[in-house]
Amino acid sequence: MMLYFSFIVLGVTPRPILLCTMFLVVYSVYSINKLTDQEEDAVNTPERSTFVEGNERFLLTLAIASYITALLLGLIESPLAAGILLVPFLSGIAYSTNPLSIIGIPRLKDIFLVKSFIVAFSWAVCVAFLPALQLCNSTKLYFIFPFFFIKVFINTVLFDVRDVKGDTLNSVKTIPVVIGVKRTRQSLLTIQFLLVVWLILFSDLFSKYYVILIASMVYGYLYIIHFCNTNHHSEMSWDILLEGEWVLMGVGAWIYLVLSFNVGNI
Repeated sequence: MMLYFSFIVLGVTPRPILLCTMFLVVYSVYSINKLTDQEEDAVNTPERSTFVEGNERFLLTLAIASYITALLLGLIESPLAAGILLVPFLSGIAYSTNPLSIIGIPRLKDIFLVKSFIVAFSWAVCVAFLPALQLCNSTKLYFIFPFFFIKVFINTVLFDVRDVKGDTLNSVKTIPVVIGVKRTRQSLLTIQFLLVVWLILFSDLFSKYYVILIASMVYGYLYIIHFCNTNHHSEMSWDILLEGEWVLMGVGAWIYLVLSFNVGNI
């Protein structure tokens, strides 16, 4: 839905094949992530860890097959689309492995801030540049890429807030582990404010979807405050409120588009 939202806001006709490839890539990356983070998940989300345990080979096979299918579909669309879809995979490999250990560089996963930046960069590249393949005016990318980067960065850090106990036990240096949840909340609210400034600077390009973009920013403020105030939240609430944002935004953009079209034809 994040990619669909990007298509709508950029004023580009959604491409079903690209929406399908993005779904497969997201599924694959997050499945592999669950396989590599079993130690942390055993503390943070034991029910999920229990499901993964014993099914590693099946989940890995399904994840690899999904990614290969996504790349093949991307090639049908264009070689450049397939290249863009490779970004999360290459980023994940660089993040999870330790190819530079021979020259003394630690695993990227163990470097403070790197995880959040890699995740945000990978998804922002996909959701901003896949629609841009059909975009005539690239000016909108100056807004849309930072917009998605910041939104995904914030969501990633909020999931780290959820996982702070397990990450602390496993010495994973996430933002909440290093600076604490209270400072994390203050930092995220400040970063969220950057979106407001960014929208004001580019308001003339997105006047048609101004209401939806503002709603997204208000929603962001609310869930930052909600999740950073207490740890007593169900696992489902994290997934619904954070990942579900893009379902709400995508549906909202579609409704707004339909209403605008109908009003224009009256």
